[in-house]
Amino acid sequence: MTRMAPSPKGWATFAWQSDYGQFYLVDREDEAFKAPVEITMEMEARSLCVTPRGLVIYTQSSLQQHIRIAIYDSEPEHPVTEPLSGNLWTRIEQTQASFPSMSFGILSPSLPDPLPYGPIFLVGSTDCVVQINWMEFQGCRDDGVPVNPDIVNIAIWPAVATRDNALEELGAELTQPLEATLTDETVDGSMTMTADPVRLE
Repeated sequence: MTRMAPSPKGWATFAWQSDYGQFYLVDREDEAFKAPVEITMEMEARSLCVTPRGLVIYTQSSLQQHIRIAIYDSEPEHPVTEPLSGNLWTRIEQTQASFPSMSFGILSPSLPDPLPYGPIFLVGSTDCVVQINWMEFQGCRDDGVPVNPDIVNIAIWPAVATRDNALEELGAELTQPLEATLTDETVDGSMTMTADPVRLE
């Protein structure tokens, strides 16, 4: 059975400037959040860090980004290219994050909004899967020369939805051998078995 591609239940796009090359998705009730001071090799390689109540996302530079966030009920289709430009993503990562209050905000070292954590997003589960696609400027950067902003595309859906989809696909695979076996039944319901050749002594 073919499933329809899910549509986002909520989305937003921000013109952002990630001070110190990072921004955060943090649980709304986490008032004690602190970004990691030391960046490990794994964090640098993946450009992210999972915290107990959120996620730190690193960017290639501190210049402007367009950050797109979309919330889904189940895993969406993931475009191979950035939809507007048609360019290939420069990096793609997928991880899990926990938002115990089922809500999070976006912020960076310099808050863009006087409210704590800026805009608020609601999610359908405390445990979520997060896929991050980056399309970053390739080449030498010069603060005096304008360049197109980097694009960071973030899709979020419940982790349980990913497990349910996997079980559904596994169930479909398991029924195929059963259906093939049933086609070998005779009219009276008995089974036809392939016999080994009889060896004459």
